[in-house]
Amino acid sequence: MADHLTLNELWRRVKKAKDPIEKHRFLAVYHAKRGLAAKEIAKITLSSTRWVQETVRRYNREGPEGLKDKRHQNPGQKPKLTPEEQRRVLEALQGPPPDGGL
Repeated sequence: MADHLTLNELWRRVKKAKDPIEKHRFLAVYHAKRGLAAKEIAKITLSSTRWVQETVRRYNREGPEGLKDKRHQNPGQKPKLTPEEQRRVLEALQGPPPDGGL
């Protein structure tokens, strides 16, 4: 286990975390630092053993930054239509149908 944070610092992160995803991840790493096996941590955190192992690996590789929930920073997929194409579609939808409708 990497020495990014002490056991006390990890516990403080568990207690201070406002994001439940981050809290869950820090809790898993905290228990790993205490020496518990992934299977035991999985039971405590109601997670899979694999998730625990991946979380600890990420912490070892990236440190505390690796435990942050980065989904908040994800801008999502690039729009399929340009702003101009979006404007034309909206105009077409607001006008009468090209074939006159029913």
